[in-house]
Amino acid sequence: MSKLVISALIALTMTFGPLTALAAELKIGVVDSNSVLMNSAEGKRIQESIKRKAEELSRPLGSKRQDLTRQVDEFQKQASLMKEDARRAKSQELEKKMADFEKQAADADKQLAQFRQSEFGPFTKKMEQALEKVSREEKLDLILDKSMVLISNKSLDVTDKLRSAFGQ
Repeated sequence: MSKLVISALIALTMTFGPLTALAAELKIGVVDSNSVLMNSAEGKRIQESIKRKAEELSRPLGSKRQDLTRQVDEFQKQASLMKEDARRAKSQELEKKMADFEKQAADADKQLAQFRQSEFGPFTKKMEQALEKVSREEKLDLILDKSMVLISNKSLDVTDKLRSAFGQ
C-alpha cells in the first residue's frame, strides 16, 4: 500500500512540478476595465449614446403600455356585465394586443442590443490594442480583469498604464 502512495506522490510531483515552476515565472497584471470605460471620454460618450437610444426606443412603448393597461383594467371592470361572446371576443382582442406589444418590446430590445454592440465594437478593439501595448511594455504573460479576480496584490494593478495607453 505504501508503495502505491509513494508512486502516486512521485507521479504528481513529476506532473505538477514543472507547472509550479512555470507559475512562479508567470507575470500577471490586473486591470479595472470598467473604470477605464466609466472614466474615459469615449466611454462616457458611448454610455450617453446608448442611454439616448434606449429612451428613444422605450418612449412609444411606454405610452402603448399605459394604453393597454387602461384597456385591461376597463375590461376587468366590465367583464362581469358583458355577454359571454362579447367577453370572449374582447379578451381575445386584448390578448392579441398584448402579444403585439410583447413582440414590439422584444424588437426594441434586439435593436438596442445591436446598437450597443455597434457602439462598443470600436471601443473594445481600442481597449484590446491598449492591453496588448501594456502587456508588451510590462512583459506580462497574462492580464486579468479586476471583476474576475477575488483578491490581488496592488502591485499587479496596471489600470493606470492601461489608461495611459488608451489615451486618457
